[in-house]
Amino acid sequence: MNVMSWQAQLSEKLTALSQTEFHYIESGDVGRSSEIDMGCSGIYMEATVIYFEIKNFEYLLKENGRRKLAQVYTMFHTVLNSITEQTGGFVNCFSPGALLAVYPGKEEINSHAVRCALKMAYAITHDFKTQFEIIPGLEFAIGMDHGHIMGTKNISDNRYEFLSWFGSCIYKAKRICSQCARPYHVGISSILYHNLSEDLISKKKSILGITKKVDIWTKVTYQHENVKKHLYQTNHKLSLDEEGQ
Repeated sequence: MNVMSWQAQLSEKLTALSQTEFHYIESGDVGRSSEIDMGCSGIYMEATVIYFEIKNFEYLLKENGRRKLAQVYTMFHTVLNSITEQTGGFVNCFSPGALLAVYPGKEEINSHAVRCALKMAYAITHDFKTQFEIIPGLEFAIGMDHGHIMGTKNISDNRYEFLSWFGSCIYKAKRICSQCARPYHVGISSILYHNLSEDLISKKKSILGITKKVDIWTKVTYQHENVKKHLYQTNHKLSLDEEGQ
């Protein structure tokens, strides 16, 4: 095959893509992604997204090497995937240092998704702390937001794990994640905070023998797209067997 032939084929593909109207399936069932193809098509859904990131990825890579970091990334993926499989969400690999967990649904799904994120944080820092100590100094954070996302195929495989996702809520969750650090592992957007059930906003605490309700979230100001916004972060976590309202 000469050089011009593959260039001509590439040109034809790009022309076809540029001249084809993008179509999509609107659904909360990620399984329907098998109905879309490699062309101008996608699956569109409303969802609460959890952006999970290894905070000190480059440092850990330098100190521990590729094999060890790949090992711990697989462990993070296993925890998130196991929890979302049990609770109605799904996980995609977003980048070498990040994972994206998605809970399809309208705003009523917010509390459920936040509860699951708090369980993820607890699982890593308490239930499976010993296993994650294979890399000293490992840091992670979670950022969350709600909105609409579009998933498209990047390889000819019907499994949803290989979709690429786009949506402003993903990048807002990523920005919120960048503002979080130990012990405040979880940060959420204002829209999530104001849709939380009461049991996820405050907890009862005894102060000088008097039981009071104490807010478990701290309000933080940050910049996103050159606009001053607020996020809410917490060091509160939930055990895997803890039931919510």
